[in-house]
Order: sequence, then structure tokens, then C-alpha cells
Amino acid sequence: MVSFGTVLDGSSQPLLATVHQAHSYLASTIPSPYFPFSIFSIIHATRIACAYRGGARAGGFDDRIGLFQAALVPLVLIFGGTTITGALLGIVPGWLISPIPVATYGILPLLAAKTGVVSALLSLPYYPRELGFCLVDGFSRIVGITTFGVDTVLSHPNTALRSSPWAMIAVATIAGGGGGMIVPAFKGFHADWSFSNTPGWVKDGPGIDIWGATVIGYVYSTLIDAHPFFRLLPNALFGHLPFLSSFFPKGYATNAAQTPLLQPHEAKIACSLLLAFMLSLRILNPLLSNAFKSSKSSKKAQKAKSSATAVAASKKSIKDKKNQ
Repeated sequence: MVSFGTVLDGSSQPLLATVHQAHSYLASTIPSPYFPFSIFSIIHATRIACAYRGGARAGGFDDRIGLFQAALVPLVLIFGGTTITGALLGIVPGWLISPIPVATYGILPLLAAKTGVVSALLSLPYYPRELGFCLVDGFSRIVGITTFGVDTVLSHPNTALRSSPWAMIAVATIAGGGGGMIVPAFKGFHADWSFSNTPGWVKDGPGIDIWGATVIGYVYSTLIDAHPFFRLLPNALFGHLPFLSSFFPKGYATNAAQTPLLQPHEAKIACSLLLAFMLSLRILNPLLSNAFKSSKSSKKAQKAKSSATAVAASKKSIKDKKNQ
């Protein structure tokens, strides 16, 4: 049995290895040679269709969305961020090289909506459905954040760029959350697009769809020890909580050589699970808040009842003494 102390030593972990194997199978297996889409891409495209068309149906404008418009929104949502980072880094985006990515997120969401798959999924109970979608989102968004984000910076021919922790985090944020910036900015989730209002993520601050990419980019960079900068936080924690150093490789704080805590493929799986957990908290937050409020109200009621009982008992005691 692997002890917890060896989790961050770069060795292969059974749980991460099992999840990686399952994800690799789904991401590389196509159901038919005549349908060149992997099982995972089909699942993810269907999830995107549920988010987009579900919101349109709830808003009452689903019938006003044309086919081209319905195909374009998922494409911008999925490829908007990596297209921007590709332009910044001088890298040709994958959707220009092969039509498969465009067909995946341009056609499959339409098929899911028109064949009734979206309606069937949206009829399922809310919490199980949305928590399942969080798991899909965790494993899909991680590609932009890590592979097209941090990894792209680390392999860039520009020496100054690949040695910049700022570039790693910035590119990870844009690649992973760029689509979530562009589509709302142009009201792309609505039937009538415009840029007449300040985007919500600018006015009210970025949501987890954006800052989550920043957090995961930082965590991933730390796990693969992408730059000495990412050791600063662990080393600071070691100074205040020395016992934490036992969970890290021996000499991690002082070793000048790169010391990955996990191998890149393991780090990606770990970050996928972390992101899925973070997204699920957003779904569960109203439920947890209501449960907390109910518990708090129950405690207040119990306390008030106890106080009332104590007062009544005190009055009875005083009355009894007067009657003696």
C-alpha cells in the first residue's frame, strides 16, 4: 500500500493511474470509423449543448437561434482562448490544421439538440446531472490550461518566455478561460448578440470559469516544478508548519535541480479532479447554504426554547417560594 507521504514524490499512484487509463481510453476511442469523434469529445460536446441550449430554453429564445449561430457559439467557447494564446505565442491553432475539432464542437452540439439528447439530459434531476457535468468540465478544461497553456510556454523556443512563471499563469488563464470571457462579452449565450453592456465578469469580477484556470495553472506548475517560483509557497508553509515537509520529496526545499511532485500526466489527472471538485462546490453552494441556514435557525429556535423554558422555570420557582 502506498503511504500518503509518497503521494508527492513523482511516483506513479494507483488512483491517478487508473483514472488516467480510463480517460485515455475515452479520449482515444471512436465508436465507428465513419464517425471520427472520440467518446469523450462526444460527451463533452453534448455537455456544451446542454449548457448552451438549456440556457436558451430557460430564457425562452431557443427557437430564435439559427443553425450557424448555434454552431458558432460552442466553437468560440472552446477554441477562443487557445486561439488568442496561439496568436500571442506565434503558434497555429489546431483547428486550422484539422477540421475534426471544428466538426466536433460545431456539429455535435447541433445533433445533440436536434435529436432530443439535450432534452433527455435536461429532464434528469438537477444535482446528479450538473455534478456529472462538473466532472466532464474538469477533464475537458484541463487540456487548455495545461497542454495548451503551461506546457506550451515551457516548450516555446523563446528562452525568456519559457523561463517566465508569469507567462505560464497568464497563458494558462487565457487558454483555459478565454472562451468564457469572449462569449459573455458579446452576449453570445443570447439570441441577439451585442457589446452594449459591460461584461459581467468585468463588472462583478471573474467567476470560477476564469479564475479557476488561474488556480489550476498555478497548481499544475507547482506539481511539475515548472519554475523555482512555484516552490516559494510550499517553502513558506514549511517554515510555519514544518510537518508538511514530510509529504514532499526529501530535499525538495533545497534541491537546485527540478523535482517534480508528480509526472505531467499524473499532475493533469490530479488537476482535473481538483477542478471538477471546485466546479461542483459552485453547484452545491445553494444547497450547502440552505442547510447551514436551516441548521443555524434550528439552533436559534432551540436556544430560544431553552431560554423560554428556563424563564418559565424561574418564574414558577419564585411563585412557589411566595406561596410557602
